[in-house]
Amino acid sequence: MDTTEPKDLMQRYPLVRYTFLLLFGFLFIGALYYARALLVPMSLAALLAMLMLPLCKKFESWRFPRGLAIVLCILIILLTFLALISLFTWQIADFASDIPSLQVQLNKKLDMLQGFVERQTNISPERQLEYIRQQFSTFLESAGQYMTGILSATTGTLATIGILAIYIFFFMFYREKFERFTLMITPNAEHDKVKNIIGQISLVTQQYLSGVLIVVVILSTLNSVGLLVIGIRQAIFLGCLAGILNIIPYIGVLIGSLLPIIIALLTKDGIGPAIAVAGVFVFVQFLENNFLTPNIVGGKVKINPLASIIALLIGGSLWGVAGMILFIPFLGIAKIIFDNIESLRPYGYLIGDESDTEEPNAADKIKKWVKKKRADKQPIP
Repeated sequence: MDTTEPKDLMQRYPLVRYTFLLLFGFLFIGALYYARALLVPMSLAALLAMLMLPLCKKFESWRFPRGLAIVLCILIILLTFLALISLFTWQIADFASDIPSLQVQLNKKLDMLQGFVERQTNISPERQLEYIRQQFSTFLESAGQYMTGILSATTGTLATIGILAIYIFFFMFYREKFERFTLMITPNAEHDKVKNIIGQISLVTQQYLSGVLIVVVILSTLNSVGLLVIGIRQAIFLGCLAGILNIIPYIGVLIGSLLPIIIALLTKDGIGPAIAVAGVFVFVQFLENNFLTPNIVGGKVKINPLASIIALLIGGSLWGVAGMILFIPFLGIAKIIFDNIESLRPYGYLIGDESDTEEPNAADKIKKWVKKKRADKQPIP
């Protein structure tokens, strides 16, 4: 009779260990996909709860009951969401009403291009640009359908916000219970390490999310002002949309700048305004990459571009747009855990950026900060 323990079996046979790891990976990804209706609002609520936790603790320090402090934080979130939804609903309806006129402008532009090609090449008009005309018309019709779909989904959005409010309330109300539960399932010798990890995750997540929100507001303002100066229709809507899409690394910038450039080509004479729009987005992106994000967000989630792109692709395939937004901070949280566990540090190094080698004591500084807060009996934000 074989009395070999499973742990010894996996150590003696690496193929068995890798098989179990591969099986776990497939099961984990499958669980993320099939449980996305539950996990997406829960994950978003957890991040928002961490973002609002310092404000909640400030209310509690003013002798507000915890329940009332949490309700006030949720009201702030709800009012912000409702204001954004109202603004974008109005702007989207206005933009959707411009779709027919944009189609007319598209046909005029294509007719001009068709005449130019005919004069230069003597190719009959029937053979020119018909495919391009159909594709652009289809694109604009689809854009109108998407705008209408967004408007009709407002009720579902409000229902989702209600679920988020419930999750946020209980996440913040039972925050000590979650921490004690984490300590109960870990050995006593690891409690200090676990507390440090929790403190780092809370601190880094709050600074990252608040920094991202500030950057989005600044980018939306700069984009809108630039488009208004050029004279682009729906400048405020397009500028804010590009600023919000900037949350999605790498891809969001391209998507956010493409629509204003197309509208400039359709509604303005010549390509000068379109080039000016592209210049505005290039300049704003230069400011964001070199000044805004380094100084406001501060590189709190130090993930290299390859890991970020992989997280975007996986998040998009599993959870759609929500996954593309949420998986970046999740990967940052995973990196904090990897960096604090000896056996997982190679994985943290693999997904980290090059600045990790330049600042090897960054994690130690956060640990000292957490220890100082605990020594002074101050709440960790």
